[in-house]
Amino acid sequence: MSGPEAGLHSAGFWDTYWRGTHENAAHQEGGAQEPVLARFWEEFFRRELAARAEPAILDLACGNGAVTGHARRLVPELRVHCSDFSLSALLDLQRRYPGCPCVVADAAHPPLAAASFDLVVSQFGLEYAGTTALEEAAGLLAPGGVLALLVHVHEGAIYRECESNRDTVNALQSLNILGLAREAFAAGFALNRGECSPDEFRAAERAFTPAVRGLEQLLRDRGPTAAGGLLQQLYQDIAHMYRRMSAYEPDDILQWLAGLGAELGAYRGRMQSMLDAAWNQSTLDTLAERVLARGFRLVQRDQLAVTGSTLPAAWTLVLARD
Repeated sequence: MSGPEAGLHSAGFWDTYWRGTHENAAHQEGGAQEPVLARFWEEFFRRELAARAEPAILDLACGNGAVTGHARRLVPELRVHCSDFSLSALLDLQRRYPGCPCVVADAAHPPLAAASFDLVVSQFGLEYAGTTALEEAAGLLAPGGVLALLVHVHEGAIYRECESNRDTVNALQSLNILGLAREAFAAGFALNRGECSPDEFRAAERAFTPAVRGLEQLLRDRGPTAAGGLLQQLYQDIAHMYRRMSAYEPDDILQWLAGLGAELGAYRGRMQSMLDAAWNQSTLDTLAERVLARGFRLVQRDQLAVTGSTLPAAWTLVLARD
């Protein structure tokens, strides 16, 4: 899936994510929190805020406010306008940064006045909105304004991590462990009620065992933090609940398994949306040239390297309107 429909589809995965997120998740999802990202924004805001009195700032495709947080640490009373497709993300942002006006919107079609902001910023967000979003963002800048972006790099460090996470979930789903767990739990409850024989229960358990062994192998191969720790949590939860089956109601187990399935599907969807959104060199150059042709000048176009890796963490793109 690609284009606008893909963006709308992935927005659901992200809204699910933001509903359960914690304060620092804007940094953590899709890559370890990187000091290099914080340094970029600290330097950018120190420079730009020193040159402007009460600038109008927009954090576009903001998530729950990673970039807004960098600006507010320098100027705690700073009023930053924020926009994201996810209402859950914006509600979290407003709890963290009261007083920041927020609007739920697609970054490809922002319902904001043209030429109304001095600074438009975005970290790992604008690229999800498709190839027209950069020009839309540039159109929101007033004369003399600056657009600053950090964008996922195709084949970069975060891309590789997301790819590995997606493949891990694919491998887990191929085991059908949730479906087999459902059948094993159902047989266990039926045995407790006297509605099936011990042989029938043992047959369901034998069918379930290879999936558990497969999960154990995945954990050995990929480690307990693979796929954001979902595999490890799944293994621990299944072991705990299976041993104490009689302490649970059947409906509670079914709801728990359904919730796990939804969580795994949403997680895989987020990983795939990151892979689909990442820009390669050609995409970056093509989109930047479209904006430069509209009377903008290039301030910075570079890559930020991940600590301890030769792979980049992000494209940096800074454009100024004359």
